[in-house]
Order: sequence, then C-alpha cells, then structure tokens
Amino acid sequence: MGRTKKKHGDRILLGVIVILLLLGILMVYSASSFRGAEKYNDSACFLKQHLIRILIGIFLLVAAWRIDYHRYRWITPILLLVFIILLVGVFFGTGYQGSRRSFLIFGKQFQPSEFMKLTLVFYLAAVFAKGKFRDHQGDTLLAHYLILLMIVGLVFIEPDLGTALVIFFIGYCMFFLAGVSSVRLFKMALCLIPLISIGMLMFPYQKHRFLNYWGSVFGTGEMSYQVKQSIIGLAHGGLTGLGYGAGKQKLFFLPEPFSDFILASFGEEFGFLGIFTLFILLAIILWRGIRIAIQAPDKYGYLMAGGITIMILVNCLMNAGVVVNLFPTTGLPFPFMSYGGSSLFVHSVGVGILLNISTKGIVSYRQFTVNQSRRTRWFRDED
Repeated sequence: MGRTKKKHGDRILLGVIVILLLLGILMVYSASSFRGAEKYNDSACFLKQHLIRILIGIFLLVAAWRIDYHRYRWITPILLLVFIILLVGVFFGTGYQGSRRSFLIFGKQFQPSEFMKLTLVFYLAAVFAKGKFRDHQGDTLLAHYLILLMIVGLVFIEPDLGTALVIFFIGYCMFFLAGVSSVRLFKMALCLIPLISIGMLMFPYQKHRFLNYWGSVFGTGEMSYQVKQSIIGLAHGGLTGLGYGAGKQKLFFLPEPFSDFILASFGEEFGFLGIFTLFILLAIILWRGIRIAIQAPDKYGYLMAGGITIMILVNCLMNAGVVVNLFPTTGLPFPFMSYGGSSLFVHSVGVGILLNISTKGIVSYRQFTVNQSRRTRWFRDED
C-alpha cells in the first residue's frame, strides 16, 4: 500500500480540456463562417486564426507541464512588476471601443489583465506558502490585500468591470485557501462596497449599465440587446438544439457570437442537453482541480492548484451568467472555447501547471495520510 509510482499527469483533466478545445473549434467555425464570408470572402478566416492560437496554446500547455511549478516562485516578483507596469501602460494607448484594455502587437491585441489573473495566483501562492502570512498579523494581511485592490482598481478604470471582479474574486478565494479567518474575509468583502460606489461615480455609464441590469432582472427595465439576443438563441435551442450549423442568431443578430457569446451559439445549436454536458465537463475540472490541490506535496502546490482551478471556473461561470442575464454584460470570453488569444494562452499555461503539480502529487494511501497531517500544520501560526 505504501508503494509509489511515477505519475505522468492528470489524464482526465487533460482529456476534458481537449474536448473543450474541440468544441471551441466547431463553434468558432459555425458561428463565424457567415461573417467571414460576408466581410472577408472567406468563411474559414476566423477559424484559421483560432487554430493558430490553439497550436500556440498547446505549446504553452506542454511547456508549463514540463516545468517544475516551484520555479514560478522565483520569477513571480518580476512578473508582478511587469504586468502592473503594463496595466498602467494601457492608459497611454489609443484604446478600442471606448476602453483601454490592450496593446496592439504585430496587429494582434495583447491584454495584460488576462495575464494578471495567473500572475496574481503566483504572487499570493508564493507569499502565503513562504510563511509571510499570519492571520493575527493584520498589517501583513492588509499589505497583500491592498496590492490586490490596486490591481483590481487599475483594471476597473480601463474600464473593464467584468475582469476586475474576476480578479478580485480569484484573490479573495486565495485568501480563503490560505486560511484567513471568516471575520477578516467578511471585512474584506465589505471594503469592496465603497470602492464600487466610487467607481460608479467615476464612470456614470457603469452605473447606467448596472441600473439597466437591475431593472431587467426585476422586470422594471429592458435587457441589453446582446443579452436579449442571447436568450432568444438559447430559447430556440430548446432541449436538443437546432443542430450543428443551423443556428440563426449568428446571422448578424447576436453580437460576438463566436467570442463573448459563444455559449449562446452553442446552446442554440446543441440545446439544453449540450449546455448540461458542458457543465458536466466544468464539474470534472473542479473535481480534478480539487484532487490535485489536496494531493499536492506542499502548501505552495496546494495554493497554486486551488487558485488556477478557481481562475478557470470563475471565468466560465461569469461568462455563462452574462449569457443568461445573471450578471451585467461584460467582455469575458469562455475559456478554451471562445475566439481570442490572451484568455486561451493564460488558461493553457494554467492547465499545464495543474498537470505538473499532479505529476508530483501523492500516489499512495500512506503518502496521503502523511500529507494530510502536514496540511494541518500549514495553517498554524508556526510553519
């Protein structure tokens, strides 16, 4: 029972990611072919770009899989500084569609806030795992929380409310995983209320968007055009869907049908059963992520695995919530399926790190028992 064996990575997790990538290829082509033919006289133009990005994403995933996850600890300060500078740098750009969220590099958009999600996981995992955090040391905890708020604030004033909320929630969950008391977590959550209020005053259109969303939920206002068309598409899909390629909303009715609202296109063509199957896949990612975190050989691996799993699922659930009007409209893509590069690259690296942690996880009952006894010491005042 105490015998161990070499591990090659979590194949179930890898299999689910491959399925999501394949579904993304199918849906990007289905949802973009009409627009590609109309605008560029090439029905596969968006698909070709998406395939190139997938190849890059696979390369990044494999590379991250092969690199010992402990090495990220040493480059974390550099990454954090670089991406904070880039978040400031976007304000000096030309902007796109009323916001300044990305740089244009070789004709392609590079969005620092997407990469900051993973960098934040690196940072908080490193500082909490090295014993720099003590729950009774409020100043130390406050310093890390202020850094989180600074990052969230920079993203919010781009403005990008959706990504800012995702980054905050990722960081908040990392504090929870590190063992922060429920009282302190509650105080952290309360601090967000005045900050959001200030943001609404700074950007009146955000207040207008929130009020429209609130009214649409409680029947006193109308849904935004994007969400309305999204829900129409899902309603058309019914139980089993209209069939692959038969969706109607992609015919210039639904904005961003192959990026931000790809889930609506998927639901229209594959129906409720297709959406249900997709969420089963997300549940498997959650299961495998929790398993990898629990079996991690050290606290750093535990926090890294937990943070990356949260990052993937929060992005998925936020995107899905927008599609069905549970959340205000944001510009968040659905990981591994939506058309776009930054999100795909970040999540590919994240999955690669999860696979690397899984190769170093425990593989026997005896090791599991020892690891659990160590974990009870991780959250004491003394490491």
